[in-house]
Amino acid sequence: MKPVADCVIHHLAAAALFPRPYRGKGTPVGWEVEERPHVSIAARAGTIVWIGPAGQLSDEVTLAADCRFVNGAGRLAVPGFVDSHTHLVYAGDRSDEFEMRVQGRPYLDILAAGGGILRTVEAVRARSEEELFDEAAARLIEALAWGTTTIEIKTGYGLDLPTELKMLRVIDRLRRELPVRIVATFMGAHAVPADRRADPDAFVDEICRDWIPEVAKTGLAAFNDVFTENKAFSVAQSRKILEAGLAHGLRPKIHADEINVLGGVDLAVEIGAVSADHLLMTGPAGIARLAGSGVIPTVLPGTSTYLMEAHHAPARAMIAAGLPLAIASDHNPGSCQFLGAGLVQTLAMLQLRLTAAEALIAGTLHAAHALGQGDRLGALEVGRQLDAVLLEATSIRQIGYRAGQNLVRQVIIGGQPVFQA
Repeated sequence: MKPVADCVIHHLAAAALFPRPYRGKGTPVGWEVEERPHVSIAARAGTIVWIGPAGQLSDEVTLAADCRFVNGAGRLAVPGFVDSHTHLVYAGDRSDEFEMRVQGRPYLDILAAGGGILRTVEAVRARSEEELFDEAAARLIEALAWGTTTIEIKTGYGLDLPTELKMLRVIDRLRRELPVRIVATFMGAHAVPADRRADPDAFVDEICRDWIPEVAKTGLAAFNDVFTENKAFSVAQSRKILEAGLAHGLRPKIHADEINVLGGVDLAVEIGAVSADHLLMTGPAGIARLAGSGVIPTVLPGTSTYLMEAHHAPARAMIAAGLPLAIASDHNPGSCQFLGAGLVQTLAMLQLRLTAAEALIAGTLHAAHALGQGDRLGALEVGRQLDAVLLEATSIRQIGYRAGQNLVRQVIIGGQPVFQA
């Protein structure tokens, strides 16, 4: 029986397909991209039901009476980009810190001048939900214009329960009012507030005892994240926070090995984290630990670039070890203002030495796995959601090559056109 379609992207110049998509723990990682020419893509109720030669559409697909047609002539279709690590909801401006950093001022000087994460915390606490929503919505619309169809947004600029819940409500409103797919992550363990540093264990106990149950009760977060680092949270504290989240239905994520190797990767594997992120300092032992674990290693080339680090995450070694590497923007007010998916693709190629195919897969399919949604998002394949970006390009190689140039002309999410340049 022929599939029935209510949405068709017709007469594409080409579509970027993944012949060997990674399907989760225990399956091999494929890095090939097939640029199949002269195809159409058909979907029903947002799910792809057929991909094939444009000339065979009418023979092989039954078109519903109200079928929507999207003209793909001259366009290259790629899967919608997935940004699996952002801090998109924030307030305030830290451009002065950026300039100080460029001038070589050490981070402690920036902190002494009133900068750093706690500056953002003060700004977020002072803003109303409406103000936070308006600022975040503008950023989200920009991300959509660059082809991001799914995005993760963390809390973590409240560091008290009322503000963390306020951030979750803002994220939920963004999810309800804008067309981008949004995944919320609770990150109350982003930093230790200045007034709690005398007894950080008591702060951790409060997060586990009071905050996590309350967050879980709202149903507004899917994940629970923690910053495992010196002057943030130890491995033991991180384990306690992540286990508390698991007990209340929040899946674990972890910021690991960004500045120091403390054992965050070991903890991620031990606890079954969906992803371990940053991994700037991860060495051969950490890579071996991740191999076959099912934890998605997520690296953030924009952050190491923005912070002018001497080196970047060992992406090539991770790929050589067979890891399903993901990339994300880490957009935030202090250490990374990159947001556009095309820019992240460029940085992945320039800084991490990924090929165009590797960068595309890392920023779509593997990033979807980093959100636990790799079975339904991140690739143009029958059975997956029709999240597609139509580019004014002849090859995926042009995405990273044309640095800073937005090639996106149309965005479709769940079979619905939501953006046109």
